[in-house]
Amino acid sequence: MLNNDIRVSEKKLPIAVYFLCTLFIVFFSVHAIQNWQPHLAQSAIILACILPAFIVLAYNWSSLIKNKTWPVEFKIVLVLTILGMLNICFSENQLASLKGMSLYLMSGILVFSISYSLFDNKQTQMRFFYLCSFCFIILLGFGTYEFIQQIYASGKRILLFSGNPIPAGSLLILLSIGPLVLLGKSKSNWQRIFWVFCILSGAFLITLIAQRGPALAMVIMAFFLAATKRKGIWIFTLVALVLVTTGYQLADKVPPQLKNELLRKETLLVRMELYHIALDVIKEKPIFGLGFNSSLSRFIPDDYQSKIYPTDQTYSFQSMVAGVHVFDNMALSFLGEMGGLFTMAFLGLGVYLLINVVTVLRKPPLLDNMQVILTLVVLAGFTAHSMTFDSLKYPHLNWIFHSLLGLIARHKVTDQKIKTNAT
Repeated sequence: MLNNDIRVSEKKLPIAVYFLCTLFIVFFSVHAIQNWQPHLAQSAIILACILPAFIVLAYNWSSLIKNKTWPVEFKIVLVLTILGMLNICFSENQLASLKGMSLYLMSGILVFSISYSLFDNKQTQMRFFYLCSFCFIILLGFGTYEFIQQIYASGKRILLFSGNPIPAGSLLILLSIGPLVLLGKSKSNWQRIFWVFCILSGAFLITLIAQRGPALAMVIMAFFLAATKRKGIWIFTLVALVLVTTGYQLADKVPPQLKNELLRKETLLVRMELYHIALDVIKEKPIFGLGFNSSLSRFIPDDYQSKIYPTDQTYSFQSMVAGVHVFDNMALSFLGEMGGLFTMAFLGLGVYLLINVVTVLRKPPLLDNMQVILTLVVLAGFTAHSMTFDSLKYPHLNWIFHSLLGLIARHKVTDQKIKTNAT
């Protein structure tokens, strides 16, 4: 315990800077990109990503030099950074890839390295969960305000500082790790009631956002949570049947705007067509891809004949993707834009972290494994949602996602330190 306190006191400045930068990225990064002067927005976001990295490096410089071997995680980070640079070099639109890949590496891969360095003790991890809970509660309040605006002014939507309802729901999914963990660690009834209220309010707000992706993420999370409990799958199935039956009975009473968004099939057909286009891209550019953020316009000419999207729809496929020309699916973005090498390296990192976590969970628990299980549940929900839009192109989602990966990576390290102290 004394060693943990010493480590926390030594890292007060890096932790504080990282947390402050997290707040800026969550609440202001998307607004800055969309509304600030380009150079000002770029400078602010670069500073928020680089500053905690420099401070962490300064605090850990001596240990990095003394250690003859680096952790596997850092080696994979180095490989991903090199492959990201090569992706820019071989991109069909080098300027777009330079901007997009730089933002991805700084707000994602670099943040993973920062969180891995900082989350080496339980105190810092708990502070991170409190930070996520604080952001979650702020979003609940702001989302309520936006919903009230939506009632009195047509055209208003629930955006939650994200510029779009889809990443707004995804942000709630990621930040829900805070209330979920704190609920599990609550020792008094009033704490449990408060965090249950927050979680249910978040689920209700996601429903009001009226997007299928976040709703799918909630279902995935509920399924995996149920799978961790005895007879949980049966309870999940029963509750799902009740909800589906209730929804069917009350279908006529659902507001038209909400029903239209949830039942709209054109966007689903567009995404299915993009899978076919992705195959053409991967066949032509299997190694380094098109380049991150490069347009798909070359693969969707004006005379393009859709293979899946019906030709008898009110809006043609070309009109549905006009001005966008992205995969709208993070898995396809990795394969088609970043290329096979980058995708395999990133998947390698994920598999390595998952194997380490499973190894720890199988051993006699000196730690409360609830924290890592909940983190995996949230990541599973977010990953499912990422199959419906380019999630990691949003800096605030990229930041929180990779922070959670750093947290997962540190579960094994923390477990080993506790075992050492116990013996």
